Amino acid sequence: MAGAGDTTPEQRLERLRGLLMGTRRDSRAANVLARADKANVLIGAALHGADRLRQGKTATDLEQKVLAVLRAALTDQETKDWGAVYRESVDKLGRLEVVPEAITSRPVSQGYSFADLKAGIAPVAAEHLARPNTALIDREALAAGKSMDSPEFIAGMREWGFGVTAFSPARAGAAGQTAGEAQGGGAGERAEPASFRVRLELENFYVHRAVGDQGGGKDEIYWCASGGSDKVSGSGFRSEEFGAVKKGETRSFAAANRAVFNGMASKGVVFHFQCWEADQSSSEWYDALDKALNDLSQHIFSTWWWNLATGVLPIPDVIGYMGELVSLFAFLMDHLRNEDDLSCQRMIALDRFDLALLSRLGQSSWHFDGDGYQELRVKNTGDIVPFPKGTSEYVVYHGDQTGVPLALGWEAISPPALASYDGRLHALYVRADHAIMWTWRNPDGTWATPRRIHSWTSNHAPALAVYNNKLWCAHVSSSDATLRWATGDGSQWTQTSTLYDTGASYAPTLWVWDSKIWLTHVGADHTVWDQYNTGSGWSDTEYAGDWLTNSPESRTSYQGGGWRVLRGLDNTLNSLRATSSGWQTVDGLYHWKVAAGPMLVSHNNKLWMFFTDVTHRHLRAATNTGGTWSSTHYVGGGGANKISPMREVGAVAHEGKLYVMYARPTD
Repeated sequence: MAGAGDTTPEQRLERLRGLLMGTRRDSRAANVLARADKANVLIGAALHGADRLRQGKTATDLEQKVLAVLRAALTDQETKDWGAVYRESVDKLGRLEVVPEAITSRPVSQGYSFADLKAGIAPVAAEHLARPNTALIDREALAAGKSMDSPEFIAGMREWGFGVTAFSPARAGAAGQTAGEAQGGGAGERAEPASFRVRLELENFYVHRAVGDQGGGKDEIYWCASGGSDKVSGSGFRSEEFGAVKKGETRSFAAANRAVFNGMASKGVVFHFQCWEADQSSSEWYDALDKALNDLSQHIFSTWWWNLATGVLPIPDVIGYMGELVSLFAFLMDHLRNEDDLSCQRMIALDRFDLALLSRLGQSSWHFDGDGYQELRVKNTGDIVPFPKGTSEYVVYHGDQTGVPLALGWEAISPPALASYDGRLHALYVRADHAIMWTWRNPDGTWATPRRIHSWTSNHAPALAVYNNKLWCAHVSSSDATLRWATGDGSQWTQTSTLYDTGASYAPTLWVWDSKIWLTHVGADHTVWDQYNTGSGWSDTEYAGDWLTNSPESRTSYQGGGWRVLRGLDNTLNSLRATSSGWQTVDGLYHWKVAAGPMLVSHNNKLWMFFTDVTHRHLRAATNTGGTWSSTHYVGGGGANKISPMREVGAVAHEGKLYVMYARPTD
């Protein structure tokens, strides 16, 4: 596609010479590209590959890819000319501001391959991560309805002219974990998740600041985009032109031209968006741009690029690759246009769990602050992305408001047990092979990869609580059905000790009240038993009253008193409160029927109860401030966000928020 844009080959060559020699800094792209140290590797690989092409060398696998991007805009001869100017600049200056030393230090006989890129991505990624136009999005904040883009990121985008966005990593390695403890493959995650259709449409954009025509003629913009998943490479998208754009306006996209991606995925999607000033471009330029976008989409978002950039690499590396791709695009556009009229561009990577979150939110707003400032509103009209069956999920309450469900992806056959301890949210659950697994949420929002605790196994959910500045755990052993307990300090666990009472037939409950830690269990005859520990040993078991249950019971302390909820043998929901004369029934449950044991937790000056209704098996919540129970609401919201958990749920208040976690049914 020779001669794309509105510059001549001679102009492009002189621009390149000035950029490399440091004599041209007359555009935003030229200025920001010159601020790199380790970055701009793909730009360097393209120029180094062009030089090697000129000298008859065989291109490496990576050079073939980046040369194909150049050839989407340049003839073969012009590509070789670019290589000659690059070699001339390196010979004169040695080190270039725009191309990193990892490339300029290579002789023409030595190519730059995909293996070289992968081996050297860490410092490149670190440089991109340190830039203000790079953002890692907190999934929990987005699930709660907060903005995807921070003011700092928006300001950085305006400074650089582009932005790079990925979601903060859901997982972080667990210290001391061995390969056998990591939950991957066999007993952990499924290797090949089911495919689903992603359809992303542009609804409208809000004008925070008009672009303004640099040539003084028009004030018009249009949008371009491309996207690719691990299954398909998407095609280029170009919107209609929006004329006379003014601050404070909302402009809608034509109904017949809204879909920027419509295809299958199983691991994730990468999107590349650009907001352009229309300037005085001819229709020939628009046609050339369409073809350029399609060619770029095929090369950048092919399966090769997807495997490079997502799914198999740490989040910093993903950011590094996306930063390189968007820099390569900015570099190319800087040489194809007579005006610096690419207002803003950004690249966004969404893995399966990010797409699942966005499909449940339905809509999202993405900011583009460049020459103008537009807020683009996008809508998911594809499938509600399924969470893998049997995986751990959770929702977060900020105050009384719940966010949409989030998935961790770890397979579990039991409800989780949760506890807030030493700044971390700890979770225990039972894996498919009955091993008891332990993970925690770090203060930075990442979850540690689950690790197995000793050789513990169980057929029932474990219990977890904090008492006397220690984590306490109890579980029913799968080998001999005995009730066992242990303590932990947040980094390791003691070996278990066996309680003399071995009659537990359901998951136990640990809770703190009256300066004691209590252990509650349900026997084979459905009776409930209590014992307590003040730090010097467990008391004898005590009969907990004439209530029978076939599920784990839940207990907690609220306003200094003891509370309990349990599922009756006829599925009725029972709520009790400790009084001087024993456990007394609390009214207000309206004859609710439940499909599993309920959960109690204190949060936001209220007592919260979570239960699964027996009719539809949807998770509901009610609150109590010391009197009767409130009406219920669906946890996670209504519609597609209704939750049907596997058996009971875990819940705990942590850092001012309420976390409710559960396992998705496997059937």
